[in-house]
Amino acid sequence: MALLEVRDLVVGFETRRGRLTAVDGVSFAVDRSETVGLVGESGCGKSVTAKSLLRLLPEPPAHVAGQVLLDGDDVLKMAPPALRQVRGGRIAMIFQEPMSALNPVLSIGYQIMEAIAAHEKVSRRERRDRTVELLREVGIPDPERRIDDYPHQLSGGMRQRVMIAMALSMKPDVLVADEPTTALDVTIQAQILELIARLREERKMGVLLITHDLAVVAETCDRVVVMYAGQIIEEAEPNALFTTPRHPYTRGLLDSVPAGPDRPLKPIPGSVPDLDQLPKACRFHPRCSKKEAKCETDAPALEGAVRCHFPLDA
Repeated sequence: MALLEVRDLVVGFETRRGRLTAVDGVSFAVDRSETVGLVGESGCGKSVTAKSLLRLLPEPPAHVAGQVLLDGDDVLKMAPPALRQVRGGRIAMIFQEPMSALNPVLSIGYQIMEAIAAHEKVSRRERRDRTVELLREVGIPDPERRIDDYPHQLSGGMRQRVMIAMALSMKPDVLVADEPTTALDVTIQAQILELIARLREERKMGVLLITHDLAVVAETCDRVVVMYAGQIIEEAEPNALFTTPRHPYTRGLLDSVPAGPDRPLKPIPGSVPDLDQLPKACRFHPRCSKKEAKCETDAPALEGAVRCHFPLDA
């Protein structure tokens, strides 16, 4: 049994235009000491999927169905007391913009200590000592002094390290990292990803890494799940995905990555469809150069880890 298993996750939202489905039948698993990448363009449902794992979407307007199994226990059916122990305890999340996630009028140390106090009854002295050690573990220099700093006193990379320290404060089994390197320069990105990978190995965590950056996927992930318009359209190991993608959308993502002056960019035509204008049958067919008549009439199933009537040759 996988550490975290998502089965047939469906997330809809009630709007003035009716119920719109943002995530449609998504299934994947994350094991201990494994990093699974969830990849796709903006608007494909990655962050909605991540927030659904912790039931962070307000219900209503959201409606969440399916199963999110953590060591066999369904998070979607947990009562509030059990759910509070899972959130930040067994499953922790790093959000993509730490300046929005951190409270600007509270010190970083206070915010980490509050996270510890929410799950454990320990003295303030012990909470402070543990917070100093967490800041040291994630690479914050002089943590005994910086513990009293406020978010605006830290760089973007340091704020992201604080978010990681907060997420790790209760030694979670699963870490969900939603675009953890957004808006960071390349050097800091590499440091943050290296930090997450090291902590994953030391703590035997499962990591779900949500990103649109294929370079990040290549460096850090053991498996890759590609999403498009709320559905999983391909799943593979990074080497297979980069060398022999099976879905035309995956091929398009790879072709759109800058690769030097001798290889021109090949952007995917069009854009991700709006939720109230999802194409019938194959959701990618309006943008696909390989489409045939069947693609416009029959919805493809996810078979052989690819959702396509005419997958590319392996």
